[in-house]
Amino acid sequence: MEIMSAFLLLIMIIFSFVSEGLAIKCYICSYSPDDRNNRTDKCTDDNFQPQKVVGGDCKLGCETFIQYDANEVLEHWRRNCVQEGTEVTDDCRTDKNRIRKRIRCTCDRDLCNAGTTWTGIHLLVAFSFLIWTVGVVTE
Repeated sequence: MEIMSAFLLLIMIIFSFVSEGLAIKCYICSYSPDDRNNRTDKCTDDNFQPQKVVGGDCKLGCETFIQYDANEVLEHWRRNCVQEGTEVTDDCRTDKNRIRKRIRCTCDRDLCNAGTTWTGIHLLVAFSFLIWTVGVVTE
């Protein structure tokens, strides 16, 4: 019985990371404090609301792009598809000079540009693992 439980857990973990189809689903939103037509911030990490943000299918992966001015004041925040010519690194890279600071995070899994938000399937796997661990320890 213990082997069967471990096998089922392994299958759940594998399927939680398998993408549906070839396209990668990404969050797509944009925010700039200077944009008079877009004053509602639902894109930055502090205000991100996945249920209110449009999702899209992307060929190469997802990105989050953040730009600050020389005084570290936010100029632009964008979640989008990775553009041709951009390397997908599954981490964040910072480019800083005297004029601005840019942070670009890229990834290649469904809805991976959500920041620190866990997706439902990852919560399910974590909860299942917790239940399984408690069951094994109490036997």
